[in-house]
Amino acid sequence: MSDTNIAANAAESGEVNPLEQSTITMLDVLEEEKELEDEYAAVLGASDENACTYAKGAIQRQALYSCLTCCPEARNDLSKAAGVCLACSYRCHENHELIELYTKRNFRCDCPTLRLGSEKRCALNPQLVAVQPPNADNQYNQNFQGLYCKCKRPYPDPERTTEEVMLQCAICEDWFHLAHMQAPAATEKWLDACSEMICDGCMERHEFLRDYTALALQPAKEHNDPKADINVEDPEQQEESEEPINKRAKLTEDDCRRPKAKTDHKSAAFWTNDWRKSLCQCEKCMEIYKEQAVLFLLDAEDSAKSYEERGMKRAKDNSSYEQGIRALASMGHSQQIDAITEYNRMKDKLKVYLQSFATSKKVVTEEDIKTFFAGMRNENNANTPQPYFCR
Repeated sequence: MSDTNIAANAAESGEVNPLEQSTITMLDVLEEEKELEDEYAAVLGASDENACTYAKGAIQRQALYSCLTCCPEARNDLSKAAGVCLACSYRCHENHELIELYTKRNFRCDCPTLRLGSEKRCALNPQLVAVQPPNADNQYNQNFQGLYCKCKRPYPDPERTTEEVMLQCAICEDWFHLAHMQAPAATEKWLDACSEMICDGCMERHEFLRDYTALALQPAKEHNDPKADINVEDPEQQEESEEPINKRAKLTEDDCRRPKAKTDHKSAAFWTNDWRKSLCQCEKCMEIYKEQAVLFLLDAEDSAKSYEERGMKRAKDNSSYEQGIRALASMGHSQQIDAITEYNRMKDKLKVYLQSFATSKKVVTEEDIKTFFAGMRNENNANTPQPYFCR
């Protein structure tokens, strides 16, 4: 009987076809893998994992790490902190105590510089005969010490027993708990619609932004329509803002399009995807951006969302999910069962292997992982029937 007939008979009798069940399980595995890949691509996909970014100067946005092994004084003195790029975190700071910083704007890798001490040498910059001077334009905040929000707590916080929801401010780039900011009550749907957040502290420091809060997300309770969570910007303003910045005519103060309605809004502001396009670029407003060092707000490519999208696009062609789906489609049912059985066996063994590291509080190194898979290969070879030749 064919696999198709087996499936049909099983469906009529209410029985679960083990072949179909195994196929679904394999898809579940691939879907789980895709979720992990998407998370990896969003944060790391647009960063270079093979070459130190120091030679490129200040990168518009890149994944960064703070090394407390090389800069132990940074725990108490932020002036001693240093940030290293993705490639250096792999090659120069393996097994070090690293703090993942997500992304930071306009940062230059500190690995080849005196910021990490005169005894350190960047393994990815052998052409540099001496340690370079510190990067004067780099900005460091409490995140480099492993602290976040106004509560100045680590993430994840070992003392918290509930789920932590944190959002990164588009200006100061610190991360905040909603409960620790002046902010309207946010629903899950509301947060999903939010593309960027500016914390209450930055909204207070940059007073001109309060003029734009009518364009920000508003709590549903402030509307007659409970579905109207978002204020949509003026269509004429949106149409004009779509024109590339370098092609726009220079606007005078009389051409200012900043909303004139002044508000006392001092709480955090939550914005939709294209809110930056609504910012006025007349002469007066441009001076404000320069004086307050927020010119980056005029660049849509500056946003973390844009960075994530570039990473996702870059990683798409190399996705093991896509490769897995293609491989799965080419397999017969029996091969699919064998594949998922082998996967589950490997997963169980890896879990046991890693548990020993957790128990002893030992750091898992790349060599440890290579050792594990080498053992799996040897075990598979030992279990493979050897051919018998008649003599």
